[in-house]
Amino acid sequence: VKANRIKHLFEAVMCLTMLFGLSGCAGFDGFVRKTGPEYDVEIQSWQRIIETKGGNGMWLVSRGYRAGDNLVAISTFSHYSHIGILDHDRGKVIEPLWSGNLETPLEDFLGISHRVVLVQPESWTPEKGSKALAKARSQLGKKYDFSGLIGLPSSNRWYCSELASWCWGRQSDRFGPWHVIHPRRHLKMGRTLFESGPRDGQPDEVPSASTTLR
Repeated sequence: VKANRIKHLFEAVMCLTMLFGLSGCAGFDGFVRKTGPEYDVEIQSWQRIIETKGGNGMWLVSRGYRAGDNLVAISTFSHYSHIGILDHDRGKVIEPLWSGNLETPLEDFLGISHRVVLVQPESWTPEKGSKALAKARSQLGKKYDFSGLIGLPSSNRWYCSELASWCWGRQSDRFGPWHVIHPRRHLKMGRTLFESGPRDGQPDEVPSASTTLR
């Protein structure tokens, strides 16, 4: 019941933010979904790059098109709203959604993303990545941590960046709104291997070398 009340509160906040917010803020970038054959080709190029450059346990930081993505991006004035944990071997992404923790085909994850960044966590190795992925996978089916988004984390629920931090051994259950972990923070917790930029209908090419985080 408490989680449902918090969920409805978030939905109301999103509506108010959209009504009174600045239409030019970063959070509105990605509010309108871009579709068409040219975007399908672009998304396929993202997938090829991630399949080439990615590894188990790496992070996919994204700006999605779901209602929850709009809420996070607009209310925090951010280009990013979500993060998933890559299961490179299976071509899946483990992600906490409002419906709970689940695994999504990489193709579908990218299909609902306006932009995506592939991040290699600090100290990543294939072995550490597999261990982090196993931790994330052990939490499949758990419910969404709505109260954690306002600094009241639950020990048995997860929001997206909370799970992404926890599976790499970072403390993620500290109380207080100042300890809420925004997805964009993970851009500074590792190395960017690929950054798509916003959908523009132009396919991306495989980077020749890893880029250094800004």
